[in-house]
Amino acid sequence: MTSAPAMRLTRLSFTGKGKEVAAVDFARAVSLFYGSSNAGKSFILKAVDYMLGSGDPFPGIEQSAGYEHVFLSFVLEPVGRPVTLRRSTRGGDIEWVEGASDEVSAASMPSEALGTRHGKARKGSTSLSEKLLGHLGVHDAKIAVTQAGKKDTFSIRSFMPYLLVDETSMLGDESPLRQHSRSMPGADKNLFRFIMTGMDDSSIVRVQNSNEAKTSKAAKAELLETMIAEAEARIARFPENSPIDLADGEGSDDGEYEVLSSLGDTFAEAQTELDRLRVDRRNLMIDIDDVRDEASEIDTSLMRYGDLEKTFISDIRRLKAIEEGGYFLLRFDDQPCPVCGADPGHQHRPHEQGELERQHQASVVEIAKIERDIKDLRELIVSLTAQLERLRGRERRLKEALDDIDAQIKAAVPQEASLRRGYLELQSKFNQARLRNEAVAARDALQRQLDDVKKLKTSRGRAEGITMGIATTVGHELSMVVADVLRKWEYPRVDGVVWNNDTDDIQVNGHQRRQNGKGVRAIYHSALKVAVLIYCRQKSLPHPGFVFLDSPLLTYRGPLLYEKYGELDSYEKQLAATPLSRRFYEHLSSLADIGQFIVVENTDPPSGIESLARVQAFAGENGDGRQGLFPSLR
Repeated sequence: MTSAPAMRLTRLSFTGKGKEVAAVDFARAVSLFYGSSNAGKSFILKAVDYMLGSGDPFPGIEQSAGYEHVFLSFVLEPVGRPVTLRRSTRGGDIEWVEGASDEVSAASMPSEALGTRHGKARKGSTSLSEKLLGHLGVHDAKIAVTQAGKKDTFSIRSFMPYLLVDETSMLGDESPLRQHSRSMPGADKNLFRFIMTGMDDSSIVRVQNSNEAKTSKAAKAELLETMIAEAEARIARFPENSPIDLADGEGSDDGEYEVLSSLGDTFAEAQTELDRLRVDRRNLMIDIDDVRDEASEIDTSLMRYGDLEKTFISDIRRLKAIEEGGYFLLRFDDQPCPVCGADPGHQHRPHEQGELERQHQASVVEIAKIERDIKDLRELIVSLTAQLERLRGRERRLKEALDDIDAQIKAAVPQEASLRRGYLELQSKFNQARLRNEAVAARDALQRQLDDVKKLKTSRGRAEGITMGIATTVGHELSMVVADVLRKWEYPRVDGVVWNNDTDDIQVNGHQRRQNGKGVRAIYHSALKVAVLIYCRQKSLPHPGFVFLDSPLLTYRGPLLYEKYGELDSYEKQLAATPLSRRFYEHLSSLADIGQFIVVENTDPPSGIESLARVQAFAGENGDGRQGLFPSLR
């Protein structure tokens, strides 16, 4: 997985006396649990939260009755060390079983008892939070929770809003930084700042006096004014009248987008056609090579068969000579020698008549056999010659088809190149307009912060100079990562993403996240939490390395869920028609080297994503297959 310190979840299981083990396994990259309501999908998140030190009681459901222990197994990366946590459903400490990879191995291995509250463990022991943070490289970090300088210790629980996003938080309109219902905004801001920068508030000692606060205020104002000047310089790099103005008013740029989209489609079609022609050309060349190889083999065989036929003819001539010689020997066997005139009885080597007869007959038989072989061989030669002609005819036709394909490619290449140039030029104009808008939005946000700083009153008893929340530069960098995530998901028209330090939330295309419907809020919230993980990895900042998302794709809900979540509004309907749901899983799968993602959905996923995620369907008590997290009570 990642080379950074992290914990990769592998298994969550439940055991009880006389109960069947209930368990789910998590994939290295993406796990998806979907299906019927009340099947235990969201309970998985709650159980993981419980095992990571939640102070709330075990969130039991009807199906979990009788289960006595919960096990959470994970691997500490990058060392690859397996660990299993065990905790009673009745609460209490958490047992740490080093080297155990599941509930079975954990039962037979020694364990270490860990407290659930950071820094509050019994004497001589430690807490789960300190153990996990130690692995992540976080040691005794202090966070200012008020402007008066009051500090709390950063714990593993401080990561929870960025690891476990339940349905309520996902769809709600509160800040995504909210730790819990009782947390103070200042604490949420500064915990987030530590996660995004790695800088804590240990150095804060006392409340500033009014002079110090004024000096700090002047310095902040000077810094903001410098940053505004830099933003103005960036804006000045673009023409005053942008080639394509994306900010003239809502809907005014639809025509330009349609032109870009249409040109992109035409370019894609031309590119696809050119690719097809090139594939056809390659296949034709392969076919031609195959035909030539086969013809060459036949041609070689014909040459060999021709030589064999000559050998057969030569053998027949030789045998006929032997046959004729034997005939003459038989003819003159009882006659005086034609050379010396000796009588038959006085010749030097008389031949037996039977031997000469046999020799003569053997030659006749062998000649007949060879003549039959020659006949068969000539028939084979005729057949191979016809086959060779057919192959040469096919080669001519394939070459004609290849010439036709070459002509089509020659005609298509300039057209594709022209479309490419046109598309890239228009896309460049859009990018210029987008970058200018982002620079303007950043300038305006800085100006609002400067106005707020100038209005800020300094007084004794308040640490007015303490920075609450992330700096503008960090917010800008994070918003760029969020924008990149949304674009990779092919979220339509991401013109600009800005971090708002007042609401502690993102705004997309000038609209606050909470101003949208539930489905859009869920997508923005998910993009932010994924972006935080990416940002931490880019900056080499501590992060546990997994993100649990409950109902991130609510926009794709069907009519059966309208009663619970409401019908789709007009924008959600447009969004549901995009490929975002598939691109969502493709992008998460591509991040396997930096993190792990667990998704819970009520709706069916896009077809064919099994290659991108481990998919587990919960059918409910009336469905087929696995009915839920726990065995059915029926």
